[in-house]
Amino acid sequence: MHISTNPFQYHIRHKFATLCILSLLTFSSLGQVQLRDTIIEWQHHSFTLNSDYSLNTYSTQDTDIDTVLFTQAKVLENDLIRLVLVPEYGGRVLSFYYKPTGHEYLYQSECGSAYNIGNGIFYYDWLMVYGGIFPTFPEPEHGKTWMKSWDYSVIKNTSDTVTVRMEYLDNTAYSRAPGSYNNGTTNIRCQVDISIYSNTSIWDFDVNLINQKGEKVGYEYWTCTTLTPGCEVGKTASPLNSEMVIPAEKYKAGWSPGSWIGGSNSVRDMSAINYLSEWNDMGIAYAEDFEEMYWGVINHDNQEGVFRVSENIETPGVKLWTWGKNNVDNNMFDFSNGGNDNYIELWAGVSDQFFTDAQLQTNEQKGWKESYCATTNMSAISNMNRAGAVNLLWDEDREEIAYELNTFVQDKNYTVEIHLQGNGENEEITSHTISFEELGQSDSFSIAHLNLMDGEYNIRFDLLNLSKNVELSTNKTITLKSTSSMAQADKGNAGYVLRPLGDRRVLALLETPENYTYHIFSLSGQEIESGEFSGSTHQVQLPNTGMYIISMIGNSGRYTERVFVR
Repeated sequence: MHISTNPFQYHIRHKFATLCILSLLTFSSLGQVQLRDTIIEWQHHSFTLNSDYSLNTYSTQDTDIDTVLFTQAKVLENDLIRLVLVPEYGGRVLSFYYKPTGHEYLYQSECGSAYNIGNGIFYYDWLMVYGGIFPTFPEPEHGKTWMKSWDYSVIKNTSDTVTVRMEYLDNTAYSRAPGSYNNGTTNIRCQVDISIYSNTSIWDFDVNLINQKGEKVGYEYWTCTTLTPGCEVGKTASPLNSEMVIPAEKYKAGWSPGSWIGGSNSVRDMSAINYLSEWNDMGIAYAEDFEEMYWGVINHDNQEGVFRVSENIETPGVKLWTWGKNNVDNNMFDFSNGGNDNYIELWAGVSDQFFTDAQLQTNEQKGWKESYCATTNMSAISNMNRAGAVNLLWDEDREEIAYELNTFVQDKNYTVEIHLQGNGENEEITSHTISFEELGQSDSFSIAHLNLMDGEYNIRFDLLNLSKNVELSTNKTITLKSTSSMAQADKGNAGYVLRPLGDRRVLALLETPENYTYHIFSLSGQEIESGEFSGSTHQVQLPNTGMYIISMIGNSGRYTERVFVR
């Protein structure tokens, strides 16, 4: 028996198109959560399947393109975010759109291609990339269900909350699966509840695993995320200046061509692979000793990020994967690319690496909450939870404390408190009220006037709710040296001053009128802007709040300084 990728509905055509979302209902009633049906159109290179989901035939011709319609897709939406769910294709969240930026945060392949066919790597001996966020079980490496249809039901639909459940019972097995896929038919039921809420930009991906076999079973579960934060709708991609923000110092190498990422099970510094630009090729790595509540990706081209937040008691495993830095802007309609594109895959697993089983006892259920959020105008993360994300900064030269902050609830006010302690000092740097800002917020505070002794100090940031309970906190240890304040005092004699003016503007005042070139860099080293001017003053407008490095170059010398811009 041959089937043409059941259960999809097909219309064959030979032209290129991007993913489109065809809404069946209009969106109204701002302030409330909305649920509506939609149809998703997607394309892939032509193939047919056998009844066991192995490949029967496939075409390598670039012009042999099939178009599939997913007719059971769902849209979940509030004032801030829009999600698109596709139960028919692996129970996935295909799209996460943040309305204040007008950008997409999840990868979607323009055209799928069957690849690694017959190489003994994947469960059905082939794979095809689509994108989004989706569950993989009860085997590793995309599992059994990545292209199967999941059941769905609406668990809750009120003006405050919408929850859609996608679920799948593992009651089949592929007889010709490679030998490493050895968990058989587990009879585990996997339920994934997707929830969004009114007045908040954070949403939930709750997983529940139920052992219905009547005996202990071995299994793997991983949530696969394909992340492209801050990208244009219809052109999803991660620039090379994308950072994998994973609060772990080391990684354990898995597989990579020529072991460029390290010999199998060798342990190396995470800082060697935390930027996409550092990935010489594709590869697999696992975070070592990961114990925090968050991980994700920041696109430093526009300081937009996407993050997963979870207690990670049940999901301590963190896997990293990319296709490598040489797969930027590939043509997905070229069959030979086989899915290679510039996105970042981060995985959350119940085990510490692929092909390492976890166990579900007889009749055991295991569940956990994963939450996902967008961040804006943040250059790094000091701490994150469901309340918000904060980056605490220290400018030694200016003796200035600064923060970058995103909160996630529209109608909630907080108090920001910053304290400095050490050497017998206990100074309140600020205590002020903030409200939600769609694109995040930042502030800075000079401590030069405190005339503190040299030595180590601890800066503590607290975000308090109206009941004065701390909802988010972080701290940073700093070292004060007399040379810091001296450097600040002598800047007027060094030939220049860089003066922040507010509204993301900086004024350069130079002692010698002449021709200058200037360069502005992010803290990660990316050049934001460059130009030329003549005279002794020049004003520049920065794209976002945050810390920048500004360099002015003239005949009389080069002047470089870090500046925090509000």
